[in-house]
Amino acid sequence: MPTIESRNAPAINAGVWRDLARLAAEALAIGVVFSVLLALAVLVGARDDEFAASPTAPAEIRAPAPTA
Repeated sequence: MPTIESRNAPAINAGVWRDLARLAAEALAIGVVFSVLLALAVLVGARDDEFAASPTAPAEIRAPAPTA
């Protein structure tokens, strides 16, 4: 079975480094976008809690009295 010695192994070329850098940049961009969307969702959820705790009493809806 042939073995590869470290001194004979090919060096990583620039194309591989470019692909790794692009992958890292895409992952960072996705993370930033997801974080912003999550922050907006939390902000909207906090505003909904303010409306839920309003001091006005809830309106009661009743069916009309039957007429016979």
